[in-house]
Amino acid sequence: MQGTIDHAILALHSMEGVVMTWSDQPDPGAIRLAERLRDLREGAPVPLTQSDLGHAIAGAKGAVGPAAVSSWENPGSGRLAPLFRLDAYARLFCTPRSFEGGVRLLADDELTPDERSVFAELKKELSSLRDSAASLQRGPFETAPSLWHFPGGSRITLACSRLAPELRPPSSDPDGLNYVRFSDLADLDTLIEIYGAIRAYNDPSSRVVITAAQDLRQRDVANHLVLIGGLAWKTVNPWFSRIFPIPVAPEDPAERGAIVVRDPEGGEREFRCQMDGDELVEDIGFFARGENPSAPRRTLTICGGITTRGVLGAARCFTDWEMRQRNEQYLLPRFPEGAAYCIVMRVPVVLNRDALTPDLSKPENRLFEWSDSGSKVD
Repeated sequence: MQGTIDHAILALHSMEGVVMTWSDQPDPGAIRLAERLRDLREGAPVPLTQSDLGHAIAGAKGAVGPAAVSSWENPGSGRLAPLFRLDAYARLFCTPRSFEGGVRLLADDELTPDERSVFAELKKELSSLRDSAASLQRGPFETAPSLWHFPGGSRITLACSRLAPELRPPSSDPDGLNYVRFSDLADLDTLIEIYGAIRAYNDPSSRVVITAAQDLRQRDVANHLVLIGGLAWKTVNPWFSRIFPIPVAPEDPAERGAIVVRDPEGGEREFRCQMDGDELVEDIGFFARGENPSAPRRTLTICGGITTRGVLGAARCFTDWEMRQRNEQYLLPRFPEGAAYCIVMRVPVVLNRDALTPDLSKPENRLFEWSDSGSKVD
């Protein structure tokens, strides 16, 4: 098992190049974009707080928290406003009529020809500033920080559930000549995927602990904790249920054949996988993250699914080289920094075997979103 994981690490390093090291000083491109966004807000015809602006540019994509707006106006935050939010900025500030009788975005057919011209010019300006900031932020062989990056030297615990005795392979027997330490763990594909990403995006001094959820000790739980599989979440939920209350039901999704979301009034929504005869064509996965309630400045992350494909798809949202930045660009501005959040997603499955990486920027792939900051989209 260790040899397999090490090969995964080497593959990720060779594919993704050098992890980006951020400068202590913001680059000029980020400064120009941040100043322009702040000037637009502060120069509005009516007083506009960051919270006001976040609600005003919501549109069909949902409200933006003031923490996200603040990060876009802070060139040292390392975060750039997504292009679709810059489109909303341009629409809002292209005409004073956006501020008459309240603050709102005007539809295309409400804009006059002159206003549409101003909208196009402002959108082009903001997009150009963002492109310039993005090109200055990273060199040709550098990559942006990842959701799997933790502060240097951090301890990280990866916990999978242990397979039922009747499902364990012969190599899980400690008395066997071919004993493999982790062969009794479920979701090994996802474990390898996440382990490789963590090793690729973190300081070499970071220690990664792999264990069964049933064997977690207090020391392991106090690390950055990553739970892999819905059954792992069920196993630890009695410790966290009152202090990490995400609405995903803490049960084994495989038993019910669904991811279950519970609302505060006691209702439930089920999200089920799709079958074509005996062939699985679409699974359901979920990704959750928030502050680790048992350890200050540590995180708790959960990757779950109905089958192993859903779990793997949820993890690949932020490990897949081609889709990672696209998904993070959607997710990070969506939820305020430090908030607990979760997202339930469709995971396409090819030939009843391979999980494809969901594109979270497409609304049809997002089934449910929640945040303890009040952000919720059904």
